[in-house]
Amino acid sequence: MTRSAPSIDVRADAHEAIASETAKRLPLETGGILLGYREAGNLVITHALVVDGGGATKDRYVRDDVRANERLAVFLSDRAEDDPIGYVGEWHSHPAPSGPSTIDRNAMRAAAKAADGPVALLIFTPGDTGAYFGLIARRQRLGRVHTRDANVTLPTPRFRQLGPLP
Repeated sequence: MTRSAPSIDVRADAHEAIASETAKRLPLETGGILLGYREAGNLVITHALVVDGGGATKDRYVRDDVRANERLAVFLSDRAEDDPIGYVGEWHSHPAPSGPSTIDRNAMRAAAKAADGPVALLIFTPGDTGAYFGLIARRQRLGRVHTRDANVTLPTPRFRQLGPLP
């Protein structure tokens, strides 16, 4: 019996933050952290915070851990104690359509080892399709980490696509 792929549900605010920041930084990569909650083995992404990577290039983004922790602390300080929203993963852009690299997968395995639950990686590739590639990493028994490609669901567009100029 095969299990269906896990899913990452990206809400409008998170999608807009990722798409907007990616457009600003092209042709360089950019990224940050994902906030949301876990729901039956799947992840719901409610917010995406931008964390400047400093030395971003056309094919590399390295998150600044100090800035990421600062941004996360500020975000969480404004939340109620019983709010389920918290850190659930990472995001970054790839200017050309491509999924997670070996480096991306290894970084997520390391993040999952330290996390209390599954963590997501979203890779956004701008362009006509605005495609996302999703990955969920989860710590298993005996400290092993399992990664699976995930289905990514996006919010319904708020505006219809514009046609060509007359």
